[in-house]
Amino acid sequence: MNGPLLKFLLACATFPLAASIANPEWNGRWRFDPDRSSALDGWTNMDIAIEANGSKVSITHDMRWRSTRVTKTNVVNTRRTVKIPDFFRIEARHMAVYAPKSFEATVSSEWLDAGGALRVEAEFPVEISQGDATIRMYSEYRLGEGGETLTLIELRSSRNNPLVYRFKRLPEGDTSRP
Repeated sequence: MNGPLLKFLLACATFPLAASIANPEWNGRWRFDPDRSSALDGWTNMDIAIEANGSKVSITHDMRWRSTRVTKTNVVNTRRTVKIPDFFRIEARHMAVYAPKSFEATVSSEWLDAGGALRVEAEFPVEISQGDATIRMYSEYRLGEGGETLTLIELRSSRNNPLVYRFKRLPEGDTSRP
């Protein structure tokens, strides 16, 4: 096999691997910026922590409403679709849309824009007053220049307008909670 063709084939074979590995700037914690974001509707604050390790990305939501705290983690994989039990999503607490007692979400994800954005798409069942339904949710996490800000854009099949949440990176070692 000649040299240029071999190099081309090797580049094609390694590109999907490189595209599935995260930029280390993603690792960290971000605090919700309410002045620049959509309303949380029922939550008073939140942090998001992201830990990217190869193709696996852990996204932890640390939510607060008065004295109530909820901390949940979804682990996505940028190389394959996964089933996530009890998939956590930011939800308006007063909308009468409930997660079933036990469920799995089908979740796909990929790095976009040379690692500057993470797309997460999930389909999951919900219980509503009219019965059971399935919601498709598209989330795009965008890392700001220098990794100091994070923007989360959420689109759902159940609503017409996107929600936009903005966050500021917390200093490394900051153990405060929202």
